[in-house]
Amino acid sequence: MKQVGWFSPPGIGDKMGYGYAAVMLIKALQEHDVKVAYDNRESKCHISFIQPEFYSGNLDQYRIGYTPWESSVVPDSWQGTMSVMQEIWTPSQYCVDIFEENNLNKIIRKVPHGIDPELWRIENRYLTDKFVFLHIGGPTARKGGQRVVDAFLDLFDGNDDVMLVLKSNEDTECRFYENGVDFKSASHHPQIAAIGYQVSVEDLVKIYNQAHCLVYPTNGEGFGLIPFQGIATGLPTIVTNATACADFANLSVPLDSKPAPGVGVHLGDWVEPDPDDLRDKMKYVYDNYNEVKEKTLESARIIHNTQTWHHVAAQVIDILGEKITQMA
Repeated sequence: MKQVGWFSPPGIGDKMGYGYAAVMLIKALQEHDVKVAYDNRESKCHISFIQPEFYSGNLDQYRIGYTPWESSVVPDSWQGTMSVMQEIWTPSQYCVDIFEENNLNKIIRKVPHGIDPELWRIENRYLTDKFVFLHIGGPTARKGGQRVVDAFLDLFDGNDDVMLVLKSNEDTECRFYENGVDFKSASHHPQIAAIGYQVSVEDLVKIYNQAHCLVYPTNGEGFGLIPFQGIATGLPTIVTNATACADFANLSVPLDSKPAPGVGVHLGDWVEPDPDDLRDKMKYVYDNYNEVKEKTLESARIIHNTQTWHHVAAQVIDILGEKITQMA
């Protein structure tokens, strides 16, 4: 059996984002007969799958930091820690480019996220008496929930054959307006349903499967699991064709954007999705559903054949080679 040291801090979570990706890659490595030893300081190789302030490992280990980021400049506090790793791994070409431009390490590799094919199964969705748009993310503004609400109501307000579902882990902060005046929470609109709490991954899959189109006009992503998982099930997905999502946006419905200043901790630039293109793409999917669905179903088959967590684990083992400890 082979062994690799691993560190992801307690409390990172296992149902979404970073934590979910860590758990899935650990399981896939174990299925490849690799023991993942938590914070083990004796393994030849040690992977810190977390933000750089939490990187760990001994100086005599081959230390790898695995981190995504969403804007063009990384925090100053990361730079020293990232530079002393032997390698930096990151899940998208965008992040590779950003980390190289910031001169963070001599070896920076793209190691993408994947999907569990038994969970994120391909679904051939059929139109029903109500067309369902879905947005997942937030309540952070970066994920674009308010943009989706605004575009949806511009296009479909008063059309009871169309609804929007907003899924986040807290109560939605999205609003809707009447005559240009902030009216009330979007969840009070009769065509909008809000799910403002955490659900199991299995229940999240069900939410995806009950929708006809996922809409994800993000400012910036380090990978973009939410839209990637949607496409992997064959769900037509409108996603910003920039930052990390540029790796896969063309597999379904790419959304135009332009560079814009980052906000808060996101230094440098990210992007601003084009609101006119967002409305156009939502209308196009609604009017040409079967065409877009067939394209996305073909893309889902490509993902299932090339980018499962099993594929990612095989890539990790190939990269590490002799750096993985051989156990008796």
